[in-house]
Amino acid sequence: MERYDDEVYAAFAKAGGEGTVIAHGPQGARFMMKLTPKRLYVLADGEPRGHCLTDVFAEAMALGMLKSSSTLVDLTLFTGTVHWESVRTLREMTPFGIESASNVAYVVRNTLFVQLIKIARAIFPKIRHEVFHSRAEAEAWLDSVDGT
Repeated sequence: MERYDDEVYAAFAKAGGEGTVIAHGPQGARFMMKLTPKRLYVLADGEPRGHCLTDVFAEAMALGMLKSSSTLVDLTLFTGTVHWESVRTLREMTPFGIESASNVAYVVRNTLFVQLIKIARAIFPKIRHEVFHSRAEAEAWLDSVDGT
């Protein structure tokens, strides 16, 4: 696990209350995850490699912290290419959308991301995927479907 002293990491570490933060990849090319009792947060920063995505999930699983839960995926800082093979690997290595249904809210900066989410729906068919343009809307939706 790597730690960063930059604004993105600091803001992400404070988001969503108490929890464990895992980051893989260098600044501007990483995936970060925050595991909280209420929710899982995933942030794509810049142009991360596909293995950075699978590495954060593998580390969370190795720590025994990954379980099927509501997830907020923030893609507003993502400028890279989606590594679909890593996404398929993620499907095989995690309980999300396989053992039970889950809810995932994606925060995106523009409508071009909607097409990417359609592909994610096909890869994770038991997950309910919704797209939002603000974190507040995404959090409100997750709270409503989680009953919190």
